[in-house]
Amino acid sequence: MYFLPNDEEEVDRLQLEHFLFRYIWEDNFSSPIRDLIDKGDAKVLDVGCGPGTWLLDMSTDFPRSSFTGVDMSPIYPGDIKPRNLSFHTANVLEGLPFSDNTFDFVYMRFLMTAFTEDDWQNKVIKELIRVCKPGGWIEIMEGDLVFNPEGPAGKRLMDAYRSTLESKQINPKIINHLQSILSSTETLSCLTTKEKSGPIGTWAGRIGELSYQNFSQTLRALKPVLCKLMECAGEEYDELMEEFGRECNSNNTNFVHFRFFAKKVE
Repeated sequence: MYFLPNDEEEVDRLQLEHFLFRYIWEDNFSSPIRDLIDKGDAKVLDVGCGPGTWLLDMSTDFPRSSFTGVDMSPIYPGDIKPRNLSFHTANVLEGLPFSDNTFDFVYMRFLMTAFTEDDWQNKVIKELIRVCKPGGWIEIMEGDLVFNPEGPAGKRLMDAYRSTLESKQINPKIINHLQSILSSTETLSCLTTKEKSGPIGTWAGRIGELSYQNFSQTLRALKPVLCKLMECAGEEYDELMEEFGRECNSNNTNFVHFRFFAKKVE
């Protein structure tokens, strides 16, 4: 279902995205596992790791623990990586290639455009829990596909994006549903939700500029798909993108993203 590209430009965007959100959140995770992974011998899994930027950062910061990344597309590093980091090609929807109760910390982020509601409910969450040890932690990070506020150009672009997702049975408003799934899962406890607001546009300085770059690269990558849905020519789409940038600056636009983390029942 994942329809964003996996070319070099997308890899660059994902790397930018990592450092952007690490700066906004002031850390790479919110679960209370720092002492555990700092002490050593902890096992950490990143599901849908992409180019592995989060893992490269984490495995360097916590050299006494081991880190594993899985992604259905092998765009992660091959040979040049820390000794405590490994990668596997796998799709969580087809089952992760690990035994039950393997990892102390299971992390996943920004895959809302890859899964249907049924996937989240009946496959993804269950698989993350399966490979997590009793007493271990699961953390999911996702964002709202809404800009606050949305001007006319931004709304037209995002309405087309949201409609494209809905046509694939992907819920662009999955945040509330995720909260419901996690809170009703009997094998999880201590569910906590945190949210952060981030600026978009040069009005907020360098961080806002990088946020705009991140979002605009995604929308430009979707240009062929969204142009067809919106029945507009390429030039008109480019003009919409330019206007979207101006709207972000005139409206002091923000976006909201969330971290959900919970403990697997012992």
